[in-house]
Amino acid sequence: MRNEFFTPVATYRIQFNRDFTFTDLEKQLDYLHQLGITTIYASPVFETMPGSRHGYDVTNPREINNTIGSLAHMRQLHVKLRSLGMSWVQDIVPNYMAFHCRNARLMDALERGTASPYYNYFDIDWHHPDPDLHGKLMAPFLKKNLRETIADGGIRLSYSTLGLSIVTGGQSYPLSAKSYKWLLNVLPPGMGPVKDWLTEMKGNILQRRSLSDWEAMRSLLKPPRKHAFLPLLDLVNSDTALLQELLDIQHYTFAARSEADFRINYRRFLGVNEHIALRMEDKAVFEEYHGFLHRLYQEGIIQGLRIDQIDGLLDPAQYIYHLRELFGNNCYIIAEKILAGHETLPERWALQGSTGYDFLAGVSQLLTDGEGMEKLGRFYRTHFPGLAQYPELARSKKQLVLEKHMNGEWDNLVREAFRLKLVLPETDKIRLKMALGDFMVCLPANRIYPDGWPLPVTDTRQLDQAIEDAILRNPATGTALELIRSFWDPDKKQQQGTAALLLLKKITQFAGQLYREGVAETLFYVYNALLSHNEAGDSPVQNKCTPDGFHERMAVRQYLSPFSLNTTATHDTRWGEDARIRLNTLTIIPDLWIQQVQAWHTANHHLITLIDEKPAPDLNDEYFIYQAVFACLPAAWEAGSGFSNQMTATFLKTVREAKVHSSWQLPDTAYELACLQFIEKILESGSTFLEGMHHLAEKQGAQAHIFSLAQTLIKITAPGIPDIYQGCELWDFSAGNNDGQHLVNYALRRKLLAAWQEDGHAPGWPKEHTGGKAGIGKEKLYLVSKALQLRNAHASLFIHGEYIPLTSGERNNQIAYARKYRQDWCIVVAPLLSAQSGKHDLTPLTLPAGAPLKWKNVFTGELLTAQNGQLPLPNTQHCPVVLLSPAPDHKFHR
Repeated sequence: MRNEFFTPVATYRIQFNRDFTFTDLEKQLDYLHQLGITTIYASPVFETMPGSRHGYDVTNPREINNTIGSLAHMRQLHVKLRSLGMSWVQDIVPNYMAFHCRNARLMDALERGTASPYYNYFDIDWHHPDPDLHGKLMAPFLKKNLRETIADGGIRLSYSTLGLSIVTGGQSYPLSAKSYKWLLNVLPPGMGPVKDWLTEMKGNILQRRSLSDWEAMRSLLKPPRKHAFLPLLDLVNSDTALLQELLDIQHYTFAARSEADFRINYRRFLGVNEHIALRMEDKAVFEEYHGFLHRLYQEGIIQGLRIDQIDGLLDPAQYIYHLRELFGNNCYIIAEKILAGHETLPERWALQGSTGYDFLAGVSQLLTDGEGMEKLGRFYRTHFPGLAQYPELARSKKQLVLEKHMNGEWDNLVREAFRLKLVLPETDKIRLKMALGDFMVCLPANRIYPDGWPLPVTDTRQLDQAIEDAILRNPATGTALELIRSFWDPDKKQQQGTAALLLLKKITQFAGQLYREGVAETLFYVYNALLSHNEAGDSPVQNKCTPDGFHERMAVRQYLSPFSLNTTATHDTRWGEDARIRLNTLTIIPDLWIQQVQAWHTANHHLITLIDEKPAPDLNDEYFIYQAVFACLPAAWEAGSGFSNQMTATFLKTVREAKVHSSWQLPDTAYELACLQFIEKILESGSTFLEGMHHLAEKQGAQAHIFSLAQTLIKITAPGIPDIYQGCELWDFSAGNNDGQHLVNYALRRKLLAAWQEDGHAPGWPKEHTGGKAGIGKEKLYLVSKALQLRNAHASLFIHGEYIPLTSGERNNQIAYARKYRQDWCIVVAPLLSAQSGKHDLTPLTLPAGAPLKWKNVFTGELLTAQNGQLPLPNTQHCPVVLLSPAPDHKFHR
């Protein structure tokens, strides 16, 4: 089926898992269509590790995950989507696959070694100089070291209907070809059938067949029943020396989890042992991985792609080139790219845009009062002087991750410099390693993408600045740092070669992962000045965005990336989109919040446990807890046991990611338990703390809801494609979406939408929001529905239309802009947070030349008429945001 170019009007993110399958989606397609959604934006749908809740731990990219559906069902969905005029954008994971026994490609490499077509499919250094790793893949999944695990019986030779394997930790690893010869040598007498089968396996395993052919051949070589193997199993498993001999001749070696942080011979993604990176820069790997996906596209089942974590690839530009070469120019392709500051996507990337972290950051910054934010920041820095110097703190966390969690990969980069002969053999390896570490720590968030000589001036400037910063940080490594600078110095001969370019690609690829791990996945769990800005793409210290600044961003967005997603929630965001805005409202009342926190600290002091004379929770973690409770308190203020469980789970993740008092690999259970008990006690029903929190949340409730509506309206009408995260058409006060581990009450949403759409019209703006307790968020659903209806009816206006800032007398009290395409117009107005006033009355607008004089409020049906170029805005008592379209009999302003 021929795919024609399409652009989504509005996407709806679906997180598939066992609790939300293709069947569940099919039941909701009519509702989503009525809501105004045009495109399903699907999480990965391919085979995964058992029990996966998110789909990113792919084990087979050429099969549909049978936990969520089948290819036949996906085709059935396509028919339904096509009948509704809807499309499908598919999330793909080209960086890595799951290191798991269900990963047949990886297991084939471990079974057949160089005879496997997948031997070089994964980014494995089979020639690692460590004798324990040479010719073997490190499998770092043991709780103890190898010797202790063998002694405890944690590794065994085992039998299944497929034959023999090595079993540990619930996973089965295949035997290498050498194993069958070795087993024949130790086989007890009287085991003729077993001997015959081992001989057959020995003769066939190294034949160079495709994986499917080898699996077919192996199925013909059926092993005897288990009882025939028992003497052999007993012999090997009862003799640790024999078992060790058998392990020594495998293409893998088992190790404790923690060992991977200090030595490793495969590239992990984001430092996770279960993520084994792919050599996607190899065209053969690219073609094999994307074959099934391309088939889905050719059949018309999918119309677009979302590339997960594009910065994890060695050469993103080359990858995108191959993707376009395969899928053509009609395929809608966006990439998950965290754009730092004013960074934009490289022009040479043939993408429609990004997944919108930059939009999330920009709108959150817009809906933050700058003065209040600075006051909260001063309070935080005063009480936590050790965290006050944010830039150096960021570098220290990157250094921590580098030394404690990515030391093995760091060593591998140093060895690569020697392998590529970019340094002399006698070069001091330790000094070079320290210099390389300082250099990568000092590299900025903006990743560069070297693809040829000479490098662009902006890239060279970034690299040189990192060298200078590293010299200041550690002058002792200055000579080695100058050696690193020579890799891109135009006056050096090696700069003309491919070796320096390859090493620079690997360094910047790794540095990008280091920044993500050190800052977004560590520092953002430590620096708690205001949690709402600890999101990917945002910054807890660089969060000033004035209306003028926002207008500038949107004008650039319309010019450079009008097809990027406008997102305010993803499966990775730390806070639900409405919880984030509620936290932002603290910038309106910084003094009150500070007083309240100090009072809570005093009142709850007796609940803090002393461990080795140190408080648990410490002051920083206590401050985090107060903010988290405020952010996530249910809108109806019902904080029962479910809420307490949510808070304890949120804290546990935070304290381990922070790597200060605990971590995932070395959890401090005493500290964690004391903190969890603290949370449970302060959240007990009737506690003074909980009553005070209820009061504060109620005081800020109406404000938070107004600004959440503003965020939603801006998302739908600003340049870009609005993306609704699953369920977020009602309030979302969660502590992040946790990869889709939440159930959405679609029956309620369908009922509300159906009631409004009876007889073809809605009854008007819902009045649920009056007062602090805004229930479930009916007005948010209403806003989404009405705004998307307008967007669908005027798609060209929102996709291609100009973005025109509009002014008023009090510019900082509201955000206002028009969209214009030919003679089509709309106007958007929303209040902004202001510490100066609790009122949100909107002030009249000055209309631009050529704008209509008569307007209709999309949400209320109210008609407005401009006088002398000034457009009065409606009273916002019941409907706090404004979306205007020209009235049917409008005239134009000259």
